[in-house]
Amino acid sequence: MKKYLILIVLMLLALVLGGCAGKGFQNQQENENIAGNSENEKEERKQDLETKEEQAKEEPKGEGKGSQESKQESKEQQKGEEKGSQESKQESKEQQKGKENKKDSKKDEESSKKKEASVPALNPDTVVYAEEEVVTTSSVNIRKTPSTDSEVYQTVPRRSPFTRTADDGTWSAVKVGDQEYYIASEYLQLASEVTDNGYLVVIDAGHQAHGNSEQEPIGPGASETKAKVASGTSGCVTGLNEYELTLQVSLKLQAELEARGYQVMMVRTSHDVNISNSERAAVANNAGADAFIRVHANGADDSGEHGILTICPTSANPYMGNLYSQCRSLSECVLDGAVNATGANKKYIWETDSMSGINWCTVPVTIVEMGFMTNPTEDQNMADGGYQQQLAEGIANGLDTYFGN
Repeated sequence: MKKYLILIVLMLLALVLGGCAGKGFQNQQENENIAGNSENEKEERKQDLETKEEQAKEEPKGEGKGSQESKQESKEQQKGEEKGSQESKQESKEQQKGKENKKDSKKDEESSKKKEASVPALNPDTVVYAEEEVVTTSSVNIRKTPSTDSEVYQTVPRRSPFTRTADDGTWSAVKVGDQEYYIASEYLQLASEVTDNGYLVVIDAGHQAHGNSEQEPIGPGASETKAKVASGTSGCVTGLNEYELTLQVSLKLQAELEARGYQVMMVRTSHDVNISNSERAAVANNAGADAFIRVHANGADDSGEHGILTICPTSANPYMGNLYSQCRSLSECVLDGAVNATGANKKYIWETDSMSGINWCTVPVTIVEMGFMTNPTEDQNMADGGYQQQLAEGIANGLDTYFGN
């Protein structure tokens, strides 16, 4: 019985111990499983960590690439924006340029209108339009617009014919070829109203009441000078001043020439003037004279000197030698005419280049020395009105011969 009991106890103990051992094994197994799980977890964690690390390593690379791509895209976008901005700016500049061009165009139009408005024109209130034949009454300037400030197209001599198309009383429009130009109306005359013989004679009564000792060149560009104008001599018997005698004869010559159909212009008609010899020549030059007659009287230390002579330039005159033949012919005609009309002694033609009143001329010129005021007989003759008339007629006869009238 004890044997069974011990056996039972042992069995029970074995059961108990087996249970404990199983439980312990189970616990160990569980622990091992737990440990395994822990190891697995650790491995998994490790793998996760490694994966994460790899990802972490890859992510910067990826992010860098992505960032680069992003930056590239950003740059391209920026370039695009910049390009768009530049294009926009370009368009804006072009628009601005267009606006400026429009403004400039408007300014040009306004400037053009102002210029057109400022261009001289015939007076619309007084202008008369009509085609008529006219001639110039002296040497005149043809201008591009009706103004003395306008550019001179050309200068024409007296008696130049034109067709006038309009006249406002101050300026006349005339045809020159297919174009219209302008001449001051005062220098035009209707061709149908021309009653003179077509020749203009300018008369210079020599000297003046008061001489002018200021110097002027004896010719264009000359270094040599002379007094601008002297007061002249006087009659040894009559006491008549030369400037008085020359004007008396010149006025008679004017009347005689006009009666014969000449157009006459006087350099002076009074004594109280101040006109230099070069300025006297300029009067004849500007008028386009066909002949310039300078009236003087002579004087000499020898009271026996008497007679009439004329003066002209030499053929070698450096200032106006090209007019020598015309001046010589004019001098011969006037000398012969005056001598024949008065019966006075015929002296000669003095050729000289010392006379500033001749050297400045651009038209045919002569100086007529009517006689010697230092000779008692000639002084008294020249002071006589009848003799003065003979002198005037003789000079006019010489001009008729010169022009072939």
